[in-house]
This record gives sequence, C-alpha cells and structure tokens, in this order.
Amino acid sequence: MTKPTTVAEYISTFPKEIQPVLEGVRRTIRKAAPKAEETISYGIPTFKLDGQYLVYFAGAKKHLSVYPFSEAMAQAFPEAAEYDQSGKGTIRFPLGQPMPLGLIAKIVTFRIRERQNEKEQKPQRNNKAIHQEIKAYNDSQLGEDKAICTLLAQEIDRHLPEAERKIWHRHPVWFLDGNPIVGYSKLKNCVRLLFWSGQSFDEPGLQPEGSFQAAEARYTSIDQVNTKDLKRWLGKARRIQWDYKNIVKRKGVLTRLK
Repeated sequence: MTKPTTVAEYISTFPKEIQPVLEGVRRTIRKAAPKAEETISYGIPTFKLDGQYLVYFAGAKKHLSVYPFSEAMAQAFPEAAEYDQSGKGTIRFPLGQPMPLGLIAKIVTFRIRERQNEKEQKPQRNNKAIHQEIKAYNDSQLGEDKAICTLLAQEIDRHLPEAERKIWHRHPVWFLDGNPIVGYSKLKNCVRLLFWSGQSFDEPGLQPEGSFQAAEARYTSIDQVNTKDLKRWLGKARRIQWDYKNIVKRKGVLTRLK
C-alpha cells in the first residue's frame, strides 16, 4: 500500500465511520493554529509553525493520539486526567467516545506558547556564541573565500532565521529540528555550498553530490553568488527535506520527510 503524502490521504485510509472524527481533529488544530503548515512526517499528520514541529496526531484501531503532551499540560488542564497518557508525551482519546475538541485546541494553543518562548529564549542562550564560531570560521579564510563565506552566512541567516546553526564536522551547518539543511565549506580551489536535500529541488544551478540527495554549488568569486537563486534554494530547503537525522537508525536508508 502506498504511504500517504497528505493529511487527506492519511485520513482516507481509515474506515468511513472514523474519518469524520479524524477530520474534526484536523479542523480543530488548523483553527487553533491557522499559521501552521500541515504535512505528513514520520507517516502521520504533522503541523509545523515557523519550520518547527508543533503537534502531531495519529489514528489507531481504538483511539486517537495527540502529542507532544507534557507534564506541564497535564497540570494546566485537569480535564486531561481522565484520558490515557504515556511517559513519552502522548495523550490518547478513545474513538468510541465524543472527541474532546476543546481540550485538543487548548493543547495546540499551549504548544504555540511553548514554541514562542523557545524562540525568544534561543538567541539569548545560543546565537551569540555560535555566531562567533561561524564568524571565526569565515575570518579564517583568505581574500575572496572570506567574502563568499560571509555573504553565504548572512543570506542563510536572513532566509532561515528559525534554523539552528553550528560548526559541524568543522564547517558551518544550519539545521531544522536536528536535520541538516544547508552548509558551506572551504575546499582546495573553491567554497562549496551544500544542500542536503538539494537533488529534490529541481534546480539546474545545483549539481548532485554524493550517493544520497545532496546537491552543491561551488564558488571561486563572490560575483558568482546569485542571492536571488540562493533565496529560492533556501525556501525549497525548508519545504523539501530528507531525513538525514535518522539515517544511522535506519541503517543507511534515507527517507523523505516532506
């Protein structure tokens, strides 16, 4: 059976009497988080806000699960105590009972506040030190290479502001939810810009690299960096991702996230 690629396809795989329940949960989440992106991740309906995972839901034979559900949520919503909860951050609602859509909406709103708090705290906690590490990498280059690296860092930060950035395997890399997205490195005769999922972008300016889904562009002069192309590539990097984060767990098998 073909794996669903949209939430509508996912819901259609369930018995007809269950589909309206799942659709009701879907509508509730979309109403509570109107700016969230709806997708399929890890095979189940997923909602992301500003590129970050917000909430998932999944149907089963006798229940519907929503997660993440934290201890803080359990304390904030005492009405959740009547439902089965797991230590892994899941709350399960029986399919044979009316679905508590009001509680689900509260969970989504709570998650939005959590994400907002994380976003506000992240620059204070990490960005200053990490910025200095990447700046030091750029400053260690010479002449045109330094200019290229500095421009690439500025453009990536501008168009992927939500991404985590760090020095990884000795060169700057940007991540979304722990998944490597884009980075650059100084090679012998050029600066290489690498998109981990770039072969799926359908961009003639990017050339395949390696045996997975990565693609690259190489620069020897700052004039070769087309910022309009780079902006478009970075937008695709957010929307199109392969799951490198779990490639070891999957024993070298690379699967597409979205």
